[in-house]
Amino acid sequence: MKKILVTAIATLAISTAANAADNVVVEPGAAAYNWSGVYVGGAIGWASINYDELENGYFDRRDGGFAGALYAGYNFQFSNVVLGVEGDLNFRTAEPEDDFTLPLSQELGGSIRGRVGYAIDRFMPYLTAGVAIASFEADHDGDGDDIAKKTMTGYSVGAGVEWAVTDNLIVRGQYLYSDFGKDEFAFEGSHTHEYDVKTHDVLLGVAYKF
Repeated sequence: MKKILVTAIATLAISTAANAADNVVVEPGAAAYNWSGVYVGGAIGWASINYDELENGYFDRRDGGFAGALYAGYNFQFSNVVLGVEGDLNFRTAEPEDDFTLPLSQELGGSIRGRVGYAIDRFMPYLTAGVAIASFEADHDGDGDDIAKKTMTGYSVGAGVEWAVTDNLIVRGQYLYSDFGKDEFAFEGSHTHEYDVKTHDVLLGVAYKF
């Protein structure tokens, strides 16, 4: 009798569970945003150029101004970790000067950097670092008659945060520090001046992800 009762209860439990399972409706959740892919964008903001003129001891010359950049890159996502590579072309209007050599300005620059981010759905903070290159122009007397130009290479490091407003539209805020090291600018009359050049960029950008 006990065996019959246990068997009946077990059969009823299994049947009830099966019926309940048949009536369960699973609502599909929203898929997490996928950061993988190619993107292109543009950015504007503020940048400073800082330099030390080493031969005459003119230190800590700096100026800030408008800045802009065009950038493109590729991301590949592993779970929450996003790895990528990015290149940019940039310009800066800052022209620091002193009483002897004025001013120093950038003509065109760029960088190629790796990126490491941590995706929180549509929000991603990231770190970036790579190689920077820029062409600088120094005006010895500030009158445009004695110009020296130099292309300098260094490194860039920075951080930023991105937000995917839509599946294709991504906005960002980014800070970059670039150190171009020391190099000599050759002016007329065979005289040279050694400069130690650094830049700081704070930019807001919008990109389209394909």
